[in-house]
Amino acid sequence: MSAFDPTEVRFIIMTILMVVLLLLSSSFETCFCAREGNHLKVDSENTTPSKFNKKVKENGGSRRKLSKFMGSTYTRSIPDETMAANSATFNVLDFGAKGDGHTDDTKAFEATWAAACKMEASTMVVPSGSVFFLGPITFSGPNCQPNIVFQLDGKIIAPTSSGAWGSGLLQWLDFSQLKGITVKGKGIIDGQGSVWWNDSPTYNPTDDSTVSDSKNTALRFYGSNGVTVTGITIQNSPQTHLKFDDCTNVQVSDFTASSPGVSPNTDGIHLQNSQDVLIYGSTLACGDDCVSIQTGCSNVYIHNVNCGPGHGISIGSLGKDNLKACVSNITVRDVTMHNTLTGVRIKTWQV
Repeated sequence: MSAFDPTEVRFIIMTILMVVLLLLSSSFETCFCAREGNHLKVDSENTTPSKFNKKVKENGGSRRKLSKFMGSTYTRSIPDETMAANSATFNVLDFGAKGDGHTDDTKAFEATWAAACKMEASTMVVPSGSVFFLGPITFSGPNCQPNIVFQLDGKIIAPTSSGAWGSGLLQWLDFSQLKGITVKGKGIIDGQGSVWWNDSPTYNPTDDSTVSDSKNTALRFYGSNGVTVTGITIQNSPQTHLKFDDCTNVQVSDFTASSPGVSPNTDGIHLQNSQDVLIYGSTLACGDDCVSIQTGCSNVYIHNVNCGPGHGISIGSLGKDNLKACVSNITVRDVTMHNTLTGVRIKTWQV
């Protein structure tokens, strides 16, 4: 048996080492690519800007938690400035509004809304330093683009003559069938309701039947999803200050309702057939319920609210004319009551 040639031995060892290195390299590349692919899959489904923006908008606003989309470990949000940078602004003064407190600016507001309605995440601006006189007006969808912002920094006032209201109207400023609508700012909505209160029939604060249909809710949202109201003040409403009817995913914060304690049927916030409602950090001073919760409401959470003067926070009245009325999952906590008729109560009609 001949001795091994050292050169051949070295050649064999080098060959084996090269094969091992190639195998390791291939295995490492496969592992790396698999992990990279998995990472990209998670990112593309959950966290890329386009997908994230879409899911935020689908959830009704720019600052909604996305845990239901992305799991409990994800609660990311987009700053308002990010969406604002990609949106358009429509100022009512550019559409003919005078803002002198006397000229009827209703048509100018309608024209401004028509323009803003066509562009997603647009902003309709009611500027500070002006007083806008408006008759009854509806800012409506459902053909509007989502996530419109109504930026109220000025003051809006209502008519004081019955002729301006027409017949059968139950609201003054109405936002209807919208997806992702925000009303915000430091502005004031003044219903100039004293002319209606003084003409009120004999009023019994415990009898809902004394409500007069000739009086109007100042600001109503109907059939909308993803509604936010923050910062604004509604004062001297002819009747209810702020109403949500058939709405879902509602958030009210830093809101002020202000009317005298003797003003009849001027609920601060009225909820009807609405679900997933959060009300907090607000001051509700009025002549009726600070918050009234009617049939069809569920998942309502009220906290850190100043209530009074007023009648407290009420569920009902429920079951009028022997009708079935359903309300569920209502939470009220950390509320300050002062000069109120009651605290928190449930009102039902006798059978």
